[in-house]
Amino acid sequence: MVRGYEYAKNQYVVLSEEELRGLEQTTDHTIDIQEFVPIAAVDPVYFEKSYLLGPDKGGHKAYRLLCGAMKQAGMGAVAMFATAHMVLLRQSRDGLMLHGLYYADEVRGLEDIDLGEAVTLRPNELELAVQLIKQLATESFEPGKYEDEYRKKVLEVVQQKVAGEEVLVGAAPPPRAQVIDIMEALKASLAERRPPAAAAAGARKPAQAKSRPAAAQKSIRAK
Repeated sequence: MVRGYEYAKNQYVVLSEEELRGLEQTTDHTIDIQEFVPIAAVDPVYFEKSYLLGPDKGGHKAYRLLCGAMKQAGMGAVAMFATAHMVLLRQSRDGLMLHGLYYADEVRGLEDIDLGEAVTLRPNELELAVQLIKQLATESFEPGKYEDEYRKKVLEVVQQKVAGEEVLVGAAPPPRAQVIDIMEALKASLAERRPPAAAAAGARKPAQAKSRPAAAQKSIRAK
């Protein structure tokens, strides 16, 4: 197996391991801050990987100063790591996170995707959709309340195999039907989310109910 770059159709330049290692040796492992930007200004589509960032020996005070200043300013730092990697430094709790970023030419835009023909949304469709969003909305994101159900099932199968038990595979769930009437789908979702009392009130006064809806860790040392 060799590595190469396709510079024309079926035409490649082959790069040896020695050549690639030589390029890596020309870089250092410092983090060179280029600019500070609001965190909200960085589209998550550019995020590649996330790391925990700690201070190197003798850099404890500078690290804490940067943490405090970025937190007070509400800014993140766009930087170059090891010369070739674009990253974002972000203050998180009592330390810094380092997020590897894709370059702009590595990210595709929606203009590359067929979004279908333009449609006109009716006001009542948007109203029902917003009501559903508000019913599902929370004040903050709590990742701890979500579990990897697939991983749990895999571990159960592993334990069964370790114990020498027979593994029974259930039938796959039937595919979901395609949603044709979006209004009926939104109304059904709202009815499922509405508390029983509110649903009963909605059955008696549908017009009023419509207007009042129910509410891998890795450490990097910086020099």
